Amino acid sequence: MSATDPHQALHRTIEAVWRMESARVIAGLTRLTRDVGLAEDLAQEALVAALEQWPQSGIPDNPAAWLTATAKRRAIDLFRRNAVAERKHQELGRDLATLEQTVPDLTSNLDDPIGDDLLRLVFISCHPILSTRRTDPAPAWRPYHPGDRPRLPHSRTDHRSAHRPRQTHPR
Repeated sequence: MSATDPHQALHRTIEAVWRMESARVIAGLTRLTRDVGLAEDLAQEALVAALEQWPQSGIPDNPAAWLTATAKRRAIDLFRRNAVAERKHQELGRDLATLEQTVPDLTSNLDDPIGDDLLRLVFISCHPILSTRRTDPAPAWRPYHPGDRPRLPHSRTDHRSAHRPRQTHPR
């Protein structure tokens, strides 16, 4: 026999126990949780716990009871977590309702010269020290348009005629 045979035998035993007892475990959990999907999830979590713990501790005397008890403990933990979350949501709702009923302190907000980071960034980017050529901040905020580029002469004739006044033709 090889060294993996006891490990494989243990997994075959756990698999056989699961096939025989999973329906009972799920049925008992469904009665407790009133949700078949949740019961199946909890039963599978108990199976994973068995696969993790039974190789070290050995198979218990009553594996079905162990799976059921483990799954029920996980269900109770889930219910407690949900209850705590619900209490915290209600508490936040009460705090929010209280906060909405209070009158904001507008005088302290008026004392802050720039209260918004984005607005502060706009003021910084428009500061006259940053740009000596252009005072209009709009081109920095809009996307590039081909008409924004300066016109360059493309040939010698264009270069000569670039500085001449434009002639209009009579119609």
